[in-house]
Amino acid sequence: MTENEKLDLILAGMQDMKAGMQDMKAGMQDMKAGMQDMKAEMQDMKAEMQDMKNDVREIRQKVNRLEVAQADIKRELFRIDRKISDTYNLALDAWGQGVENKEWLEGATLKM
Repeated sequence: MTENEKLDLILAGMQDMKAGMQDMKAGMQDMKAGMQDMKAEMQDMKAEMQDMKNDVREIRQKVNRLEVAQADIKRELFRIDRKISDTYNLALDAWGQGVENKEWLEGATLKM
């Protein structure tokens, strides 16, 4: 094999390597584009997660406000229950007093 043939073989091998490198470069660019797409998707997911966290925080605040309102309603119902009970007892006492007064008046008029 002559020197020129050897050089031609080396040149052909280098051209094959160059073509292979270009294919690798194209593949790397495709991978880079894919990674950028994945990065964009991850950022979208991160934004959605942040929105979900905000929604959960808002729901917790609303639940806490509901719990406070529920406690207020319970206290108010207890007060109303006591007022109803007191009013009932007062009405019972007034009715009893009225009956006693009626009996006393009837007894006093019979003696006269």
